[in-house]
Amino acid sequence: MSLKLFRSILLLLGLLSTNLGLAEAPDPVSAIEKFFLHFNEMDKDKLNEVSDSPFVFSIGGNTTTADRYGDLINFEGLKKSGWAYSKLSETRLIYQDETTAMIDFSFTRHDTNDEVISSTKAIYVLVKKQNTWKLKAGFIPDTLTLGH
Repeated sequence: MSLKLFRSILLLLGLLSTNLGLAEAPDPVSAIEKFFLHFNEMDKDKLNEVSDSPFVFSIGGNTTTADRYGDLINFEGLKKSGWAYSKLSETRLIYQDETTAMIDFSFTRHDTNDEVISSTKAIYVLVKKQNTWKLKAGFIPDTLTLGH
């Protein structure tokens, strides 16, 4: 085997292992970042993959339970409300042990002109299952539309 071919194989293996590592959230903050990526892609299946069952959501004092997070979102309704994308502003890890974590974060929702249409603070509880952090519950003190 030539040295050039050997280096190419090593490079390919390195790229593959890096890509596989991105498939799982190695820490709770990465799980929240991944969640926002999937949310902006409007990918309910991937949102369901990064959330645990059941998912509990408390928004403005109203509590809802669904099988997974993606089951709660209506992206068409969000777009009708002016939403184009969301942007994570700040994250703070409040607590973490071997299997649970709590993250305090803020985010903004933007319209197609990149104008902020809402700013929200939230606290999410995550659980670690099969070596991956998953969203378990979300708490938002103010009102926030899920598109319904």
